[in-house]
Amino acid sequence: MNSQVLQVFDELLRSPRRVAERSRAGGDLRPLFVASLGALVLGAGVFGATLATSRGGLQLLYSGLKLPLAMVGTMLLVVPAFHAIAAGLGRPLSFSGMIGLTLAAAGRGALVLIALSPLIWLSFDRGLSYHPGVLLAAACYALAGVAALDLVLKGVGFDARGLVIVSLFAGVLLATGGQTAWMLRPFLGRPSAPSVPFFRPRESSFWDAVQQSSLSSFGVYRVTRALSSAEGRSPNPPNPPGPRLENSDESR
Repeated sequence: MNSQVLQVFDELLRSPRRVAERSRAGGDLRPLFVASLGALVLGAGVFGATLATSRGGLQLLYSGLKLPLAMVGTMLLVVPAFHAIAAGLGRPLSFSGMIGLTLAAAGRGALVLIALSPLIWLSFDRGLSYHPGVLLAAACYALAGVAALDLVLKGVGFDARGLVIVSLFAGVLLATGGQTAWMLRPFLGRPSAPSVPFFRPRESSFWDAVQQSSLSSFGVYRVTRALSSAEGRSPNPPNPPGPRLENSDESR
């Protein structure tokens, strides 16, 4: 069993096509489940802790625990949708094979996150601020997602129908994964926050956060009512003279 797990782990790194073939073939998929779950927890944990180097302290532990939880939760939510999409478009797999393929894709994506962790650490070490850091993390997630979807495409077939299946699945995965991670935030930790919360109070949504981080990286800030209430500030403070900067404490 141990040797089989190590073999699958090696295939996740070097031969994703063989992993996809294992999922399609069915049979005993326990080594695939164990290796993929191990890769997911390891990769997401390392990347989560690396993100938290922007803040340090307890944030390292919190992010290292929560990012694997977010990825596992996402996989549990999207597998039924993936199974329905593939079956509806004429590429059915056994449910265990679908779980194996999805979990293997997540594990491969998590290994890509490990490879990108030095870039994250170096960027924060060189002074990258909060909002550009959020966008850099989102870009890393996107690259990991491409690697994961490539494995899924190998599992459902590289043709027009397979591309449609993977495209639909990617939409479900993006919406579900983004919002799941948003509910478990913070992973970086706001520099202006006086303490490190395990969970942040609900405010807006994942898509609003991406938009706000994009604007904030260019110096345009906005105070959210939930954040203002949590920090004991008025959501509509008087505008100082000069250019309007909303929520400027987020840039610290």
